[in-house]
Amino acid sequence: MTNLFILTVYAIIVALAFTKAIESLETQIVIEGDSDFLDEQLDKQELKELIEIKSKLESSYKIEEFKSLPLSIKNKSEDSSLDIDWDRCSIRDFEGGGRRAIRILDDDQEVPQEQVATIIVPGASSTVKVSDEKLDKPLFEDKKLKKATEKPDYFYLGLSIKVSQPDGNTKTHYLSLRFIPKKLLWKKALSLALEPK
Repeated sequence: MTNLFILTVYAIIVALAFTKAIESLETQIVIEGDSDFLDEQLDKQELKELIEIKSKLESSYKIEEFKSLPLSIKNKSEDSSLDIDWDRCSIRDFEGGGRRAIRILDDDQEVPQEQVATIIVPGASSTVKVSDEKLDKPLFEDKKLKKATEKPDYFYLGLSIKVSQPDGNTKTHYLSLRFIPKKLLWKKALSLALEPK
């Protein structure tokens, strides 16, 4: 009798986990940054020894909760400073349309007319969150984001970065960060379903 009870409870737990996993597959996605695409640009513009950019993305997102892109930007140089001009940065969506990129400063932030540049001194790093002018709303419509996982399709964040050297010379570089939305894999969906709440 005890074994039957244990078996029944186990079967119920497995069924619930399976149901939650199926729901996760429909409602959650994975966003991946294309590091190779960025490395090609850094190589071409001879910035590999100067700038390091990493995406700090979550392991998965609910489709309606993907609202911003978290980044870590490091100045690897010993004597040059970096200025990120947010008013010249943009987000390009799946149809190729461009939108103004907004650096998120706090939860109650309003859309600024002009944004203060982020200055990164030699050897320092800056962690930022970037959204568009909707700020607290999803970056993309649910249907478009879900459709992008089926193609697959990319979206981009364009960064305008001015490099200031000790001798006073400056040069502005434009880098395009490419991201791809993907469907949640079964293995990940099951692990999410089994995570303790």
